[in-house]
Amino acid sequence: MIIKNLTIKNYRSYYGECSFDFTSGLTLIIGDNGDGKTTFFDALKWLLDPALEKADINNISEMRKSELEIGEVETVSVSMTFDHDGEKMIEKSFIVERVNEDKYITRSFSFKGYETQGAERFPVTGKSLIVRCFDSFIQRYSMFKGESTLNVFDDPDALKMLVDKLSDIREFDEYVEMTDEFEAKSGTAYEKECKNDKKTEREAHILEGQKTEVNARINNTRRDIRDTEKSADLFASRIEVLEKNQEASERYQELKKLIKAREEDVLQWKSRISAQNFNVNLLDKLWILASFSPILKEFREKASAFSKEKRRLHDLFVAQRAKEEGRQEVLDEISSLANGTSRLPWYLPDQETMQEMIDDEICKVCGRPAAKGTDAYEFMVAKLNEFKKHLEEKKKAQEEKPKEEELFVNRYIEQMHNLSISLGGSKAQDISELSGTIYDRLELLETFKRELAKAEEKLQDALDDKARLLIQVEGVTEEQLDLDFQNLKGFFEQKGKAEKRLVELREELRKAEALKKEIEDRYDSLNPGSSMAKVYQKVHIILRNISEAFKEAKEFNLTRFLFEIQTLANEYLERLNTQDFHGIIKLVRTSQDTTEIRLLSTNGRAITDPSGSQLTTMYMSVLFAISDLTSSKRDENYPLIFDAPTSSFGGMKESGFYNIIDSIEKQCIIVTKDFLDDRGNIDEAKIDQLTCTVYRIQKEAGFNQDDLSTIRTIITPIK
Repeated sequence: MIIKNLTIKNYRSYYGECSFDFTSGLTLIIGDNGDGKTTFFDALKWLLDPALEKADINNISEMRKSELEIGEVETVSVSMTFDHDGEKMIEKSFIVERVNEDKYITRSFSFKGYETQGAERFPVTGKSLIVRCFDSFIQRYSMFKGESTLNVFDDPDALKMLVDKLSDIREFDEYVEMTDEFEAKSGTAYEKECKNDKKTEREAHILEGQKTEVNARINNTRRDIRDTEKSADLFASRIEVLEKNQEASERYQELKKLIKAREEDVLQWKSRISAQNFNVNLLDKLWILASFSPILKEFREKASAFSKEKRRLHDLFVAQRAKEEGRQEVLDEISSLANGTSRLPWYLPDQETMQEMIDDEICKVCGRPAAKGTDAYEFMVAKLNEFKKHLEEKKKAQEEKPKEEELFVNRYIEQMHNLSISLGGSKAQDISELSGTIYDRLELLETFKRELAKAEEKLQDALDDKARLLIQVEGVTEEQLDLDFQNLKGFFEQKGKAEKRLVELREELRKAEALKKEIEDRYDSLNPGSSMAKVYQKVHIILRNISEAFKEAKEFNLTRFLFEIQTLANEYLERLNTQDFHGIIKLVRTSQDTTEIRLLSTNGRAITDPSGSQLTTMYMSVLFAISDLTSSKRDENYPLIFDAPTSSFGGMKESGFYNIIDSIEKQCIIVTKDFLDDRGNIDEAKIDQLTCTVYRIQKEAGFNQDDLSTIRTIITPIK
């Protein structure tokens, strides 16, 4: 079968009538993402699926749909012309009509075919033509969407399907089943006669019991073998994944520790920065005064002057009132200073300082001695008493309203003076140095911020490394990497135990089957006295030998069939990898009668982590081998159609790989995004190296990225 032409009309992005012509070799259809590659494959699948016999409004081109006037109709169709014992054509189509502004209906679905016989062309149903020429089995091994579908043996029924369709082995099934039945019936009849024969009755019953027991043991052992094989396979596949990700798991552990350390580093720098509480320091540590030293000096001078003037006015007020009341002792107290100037405020010096000077009998303001009994000593005692008196008066004033008139009712000036005193001396020096302190703290803060930025950058680098690692092991979560790291050793131990148990079980099975054979031989060697028993004995032995012969023949032919596929696949594998390492394909039957494709080195060692391109060429080689067998058994070639099978290939391999496929005498249609540069342009130099037919499909320029009705796929023959 050779596909000659495919015409797509108004199917999704293929606006109008779009046609592809194919040769008997390789045809490449090159397109970028969104250019219509998948739509091409879907259109072909829709055409070739006999079960899809209804119209779908979603299949019409949105561009053509938007152009329809009310009452106007348009046809959606996909047709294919091909050679298969003469030229044939199939077409699926339906009509879309616009009923009103928002409503469309479909009708007149058609699936028709034509075949040419001599000079005449005859109509047939499309379904019957597809079933006859390109049935579901052929399609299963001819059409592949993406790399993940290339391994046909992922299907547990694949081996049986291949055997049924491409070999004569299935013909043994009837004979094996029939001879098994005859052998079982003859054995039952023979055993019955032996148990009824007085000469063999006792031994026949003993052998029957032994045979029942050994059969049960064989069945149980076989079941245990199947279960253990499944466990071993499960552990092996898990280990394969773990080994594949072992380096990633170890790297993940390193990154996890690094990220934790760097997160702690970031937290430490943030903590140091938050400890620099500038808002609190503005008031609590008087940073707000840093730029006001001259104003502070003037404030202290004015506060002192206000205090002095208040004391002078207060003394005058008290003296005037004492004079009016005739209180001479008050006048004497007020005028006690030699030059008549105002005395210090009552709160200066403070009580503790005055008491200390009295106890030490020295004035620590002027530095002169003040021995007990001297005027200086008595002055200090009087000053201390004045301080205490004022405290008592202040306390009493808070408890009851003053009865006498006062010149100064409030104590604002005293409070202001006290504040100016508290801001003097070392405090004034500290305030004058605040600018330097604040500058140093700001510099320190900037240093902390720079260190924090470095720590955050290092943390982000580690997080980016982790993200890149997770991208490399696509589909594996962080939790799985953690679990893999912990479980790898455990899986090895479990796999080892399962394999050891398999060896034991297989040995048990071998011994049980040998014992069964021994029991059967002893049964066969019985010497019954009955002539009828002797006849059944001979018949049973003959039928058992025939049954075993058919089973061995079936097994031999199945092994030979797989070996034939394997041999052809390795030939193709070598051709597809002329300059690359490719290994050897091995088809392995499992205990569940399924087949696995394995890639081995010449020393028999499994290649546990083949590259994407190695897997692709391995699977494609098996497909080519199956295609060859199909051709030889059915005396007909079938095309192989691939959608994006080489996404894991490197650019250096593209041209050579496709030219090799073109040289294989087999029709291949491959839809791919190979040979496009980063901007989506064709690499002309690589295209020139190709020997096959090439089409370029791409979206028509000027489309609206948000409007599907502006999308149209344009087909351009390249060579």
